[in-house]
Amino acid sequence: MESVKIAILEDHSVVTEGIISILKSNPFFSLAGEFRTAADLFEFIATNPIDVLILDIDLPDRNGIDVLREIKEKHQPTKVIIFSLHGSRVYVEDALKSKADGYMLKSDPIAKLPEVIQLVMKGGSFVSDGVSKVQLPFSPFQMEILNLLVQGLSQNEVADRIQKSRKTVEYHLNQMRTKFSCKNNNELISKYEKEIQK
Repeated sequence: MESVKIAILEDHSVVTEGIISILKSNPFFSLAGEFRTAADLFEFIATNPIDVLILDIDLPDRNGIDVLREIKEKHQPTKVIIFSLHGSRVYVEDALKSKADGYMLKSDPIAKLPEVIQLVMKGGSFVSDGVSKVQLPFSPFQMEILNLLVQGLSQNEVADRIQKSRKTVEYHLNQMRTKFSCKNNNELISKYEKEIQK
């Protein structure tokens, strides 16, 4: 059996090290490369095809769902497993619509990863049991803004990260506050965190 060539796109070295250590336990897996940015990954796979990409959503240079779409458009045989902190249904549905082969949460036992890789290589798909059953009335773009706020970024920093104006960020936050009947962003974050724990 030929080894499965796996690449990791994740900007936290501790997470990457955990993934690599579990991959090394399987003789049929080979690490093609580990990358911190989407730009580095695309430069590599232009000349080095891979079988599986383990992909985070929060990246320094691009949104992981956009990376997923480009992979599926330009490198179709590649299987993509989203490996994320985000357990909200809106993220999972967006990833599956964009043809993700698997969606695994970082809170899942890392020892499960080889099993998920083998499943998607056989043409199956995987979605973590930990995904929230709550359907929030926000778009993936709004969820991206909200999750950056949850991580402690200011509105200006959020605008810089997603490369939109502060006015755009404020418009979407206002829509979310209205839907959740919140007076301010702190209240919005608090309600959101309670919802996703249901």
